[in-house]
Amino acid sequence: MIEPRPVHSDITVVPTFHELPGIGVLTINSFVLHAAQPVIVDTGTTADRDAMVAAIIEALGDTEPSWLWITHTDADHIGGVGRLLDRFPDLTMVTTYTGLVKIGTHAPVHPSRVRLLNPGESLDLGDRAITAITPPLFDAPETTGFHDPVSGALFSSDCFGAILPAGSRDIDQLDDDELLAAQTLWTSIDTPWVAKIDTALLTAELDALRPCPRP
Repeated sequence: MIEPRPVHSDITVVPTFHELPGIGVLTINSFVLHAAQPVIVDTGTTADRDAMVAAIIEALGDTEPSWLWITHTDADHIGGVGRLLDRFPDLTMVTTYTGLVKIGTHAPVHPSRVRLLNPGESLDLGDRAITAITPPLFDAPETTGFHDPVSGALFSSDCFGAILPAGSRDIDQLDDDELLAAQTLWTSIDTPWVAKIDTALLTAELDALRPCPRP
């Protein structure tokens, strides 16, 4: 059973947990941003599509979503795209042109249902505007995240992912050393090329995120 959980008055996380035998627990999250024009962020895997879509609809409550933000088109982020677009006829998917092309190899989405948004471009949600960013680390070229200026949350796609120790369900269960090990394991699998990059460049990318204003 997938249980939506509020993490802020404006944000509900819809988490799933996938056991990786001998490795740990992979958490795959979708989110609902409860703005004037609500935003669904990512949709989980095909394997748990029915339960994930039902949980996202539960998280929406009585509101109709306006936007479906797909951070990138890896299989664990787009499982419920078709179901949600069918369920909500006025829902518009947000991605880049590369994202639109790549998602077409899984489940084509008609361009009339898509808003193309590149890094640096903004989306007006009625009570706030969110601006697409390229996270410091990413494993797909179309990846975009965003900062929500109201909640202060950074939706960073897989940039700060972690494979949790077996039996864990929340990073709050980990101390600093355990969290660092969990994030290092994820990075070594998802973006191993980071070991080859200029650390000063990566530090600059990370530092650019720090001034994000908080409410």
